[in-house]
Amino acid sequence: MPRVELTQRFVDDASGIWSDRVLDRVYRMVKGLGTFPLIGSTDVPRSITRVFGEGVRKCVVPPFDLVYEYDEQSDVVYVYGLVPCARVSRREIRVGDAS
Repeated sequence: MPRVELTQRFVDDASGIWSDRVLDRVYRMVKGLGTFPLIGSTDVPRSITRVFGEGVRKCVVPPFDLVYEYDEQSDVVYVYGLVPCARVSRREIRVGDAS
């Protein structure tokens, strides 16, 4: 079973969620990545790969895309952040947003 590591950006993004219901769904998805690390889509918008790099995956947890990467060699899931779905469609993610 892969180890799941949360980045500071993800922790910061999650701390801004006011809805307990949404936060619960986000953390259930993160927990699920420890069991099913390849569940996320590799069909990731260019606006996300510009910020987080090639090889990332995304899982939709409305109203967010949860962005992560699975390193099969080290068996670690790196959870990078939450991107509001509306920002992805409008391509407003700035390179300086990555941490």
